[in-house]
Amino acid sequence: LPPELSNNPDAKRRLLHEATALSSLQHKNVCVIHDINETEDGQIFITMEFLEGETLQKLLESGPLPLDRALHITLEVAHGLASAHGRGIIHRDIKPANIILTKDHSVKILDFGVADIVEREAHVKAADFGGTVAYMSPEQAREEAVDHRSDIWSMGAVLYEMVTGRLPFGGQYDQATLYGIMNQKQVSASTLRLDLPPNLDKVINRCLEKSPAARYPDMESLIKDVQKTMHDLGQPWEAALKSIAVLPFSDLSQEKDNAYFTDGLTEEIVTKLSKLRNLKILPLQSVTSYIRTGKPMSQIAAELEVQYLLQGSVRKHGTNIRVTTQLITADQEAVLWAETQEGTIEEVFDIQEDVANRVARALKLRLTPNERKSLRRRATENTEAFQLYLKGRFFWSKRRKESLWTAIRYFEQAIEKDPQYAPAWAGMADSFCLLTEHTVSARKELYAKAAAATKKALEYDKRLAEAHASQGLLLMLAQWDWRGAEKEFKTAIRLNPNYPTAHHWYAELLSRLARPEDAMAEIAEAERLDPFSAVILIDRGMIFYYARRYDEAIDSARKARELDSDFSAVHRLLTLAYQGKGMFAESIDEQERWMEAVGTNIDTSAALAQCYAAAGRRKEAEEIAARLEQGTIEVGNWCRGIALVHATLGNIDKAFQWLERAYELKAESLSLLKIDPKLDPLREDAKFDTLLARTGLR
Repeated sequence: LPPELSNNPDAKRRLLHEATALSSLQHKNVCVIHDINETEDGQIFITMEFLEGETLQKLLESGPLPLDRALHITLEVAHGLASAHGRGIIHRDIKPANIILTKDHSVKILDFGVADIVEREAHVKAADFGGTVAYMSPEQAREEAVDHRSDIWSMGAVLYEMVTGRLPFGGQYDQATLYGIMNQKQVSASTLRLDLPPNLDKVINRCLEKSPAARYPDMESLIKDVQKTMHDLGQPWEAALKSIAVLPFSDLSQEKDNAYFTDGLTEEIVTKLSKLRNLKILPLQSVTSYIRTGKPMSQIAAELEVQYLLQGSVRKHGTNIRVTTQLITADQEAVLWAETQEGTIEEVFDIQEDVANRVARALKLRLTPNERKSLRRRATENTEAFQLYLKGRFFWSKRRKESLWTAIRYFEQAIEKDPQYAPAWAGMADSFCLLTEHTVSARKELYAKAAAATKKALEYDKRLAEAHASQGLLLMLAQWDWRGAEKEFKTAIRLNPNYPTAHHWYAELLSRLARPEDAMAEIAEAERLDPFSAVILIDRGMIFYYARRYDEAIDSARKARELDSDFSAVHRLLTLAYQGKGMFAESIDEQERWMEAVGTNIDTSAALAQCYAAAGRRKEAEEIAARLEQGTIEVGNWCRGIALVHATLGNIDKAFQWLERAYELKAESLSLLKIDPKLDPLREDAKFDTLLARTGLR
């Protein structure tokens, strides 16, 4: 061991103490430490188990491994690490050179804990840690404190290399590699190896999340997913997870008034393809947003990390339609197939089904019977109802107050044509849910209408993922039924794992239940499925805020602003995150910008008063609160807003009075009771624990 440790009495004592603890770690996948001692001249040495075999590093010189062998090695190493983590021991230097494959076919982790002790005692920096840099976690690269999740990141880097033959982040020099680890996203392993199962791609991506909280919470969770992937390898499946972006179809109609039909037809094809488990397909909204950048198609495909593009055009005249489609490789060098189909509006369902089936055949996807059935499934046979539904979704997608009411009218007309048209009922439910964001006083009524529409949607189609997700949202916000909401979100995800909104709303529930690591994993999945959604980025930031991780919340807000510079929610997230960091001037500035964007009302005024209170501007906060309290407050969320002002001012009794009023009015914002930092001044009071119990959050 380094002479500077042997010559430092304090360092030597700590080293011997910790190394002795390591020697008690006995596991079949860990190289055993037999003895820790020192020579007559004071040089410390460690005697370890003698192993014959070759390191994983040596094995990888021949290229990537077969999937079954890579997974077997991952599982063995993960078991060894899980045992160590259970004893509070972190390796900190997992890499192929520290994994040996013995002659009797066992897998052993070398140098367990020794690198950790030496690094801490010798104050070794990331840049000085030799060949280890490429497998360092982002927090190691930043020279921050680490926990067991750092080993999970390094395990993901090793697994990535085993299946692709290359490092997730590499550079000509260490600093370039460290920059990539801290700031860049790795190329998807499935892009480099087309026979990669979809589950394995997810495992690797989750291990390599920049934020420790977004990774697996522990090795046991990683082991579970690796075992599931190994099981799947033994089942009939199409090995290559293909990825595709469906580009918005062009409207070639002379009247140019069929945008609703063209966009709707595109969305319906995307929806059908999203049900195929071995096909990664991006939401149409994300693709549309990205195309507006004006970048070349090949560059867009590369940045979206998709292998194929589906292009199309629609010409509609009266009841006659012509749909032209072509499937091309992402580099636009090869057309896999192209076809023009003509017919009447009555044949639109056949055309949709035919396009989806041709994509599956061209990509050589092996479909399960259920997947074949899902491609054939039709929510209605009534083409008039279908067109009205498409108009409803067209206006719903604008998400403005007036357009949402227009969408509801079209959904109602579609239901008149076909009362059992489940997607139309679901669209109506979604519209009522979104309208709650544009009003405060009518939320209770809107939630009731949304609940009635969702009930109808599920009555007519229990397999409609969108309806289950909407039901989960209603149970969470309007009824505080946390268990029921979780069940609905899980059902939605099981029915359609590629539906980003289900993962998004489930993440919000998990955050409210004070399960931040699970929430971050779900919001990361939502972001993976819909990477250009500013809404998802903002809610990711809110999850970080409620977890008291303010820097990451600020980072999310800034990324959301890059996607949508006019998104007012960015200002609100920054208001909260800056306040959490004690940057009160910046917080108030962002709050005022938010009010400029959305207007001044009781809700925003209470939020401004709370900002003043946090900044120590007590008089201004009290003046606003007094003015608000003179009026009639009959909206639960307003009551909670005033409670937050008093909690920040230290007026504990008044804060509880307004929280009680919020409870009586069933304020959906009380779902944040368990996690909101602004309520921290009240948490030691017994009345707060009682309120948590009454809302079912204790």
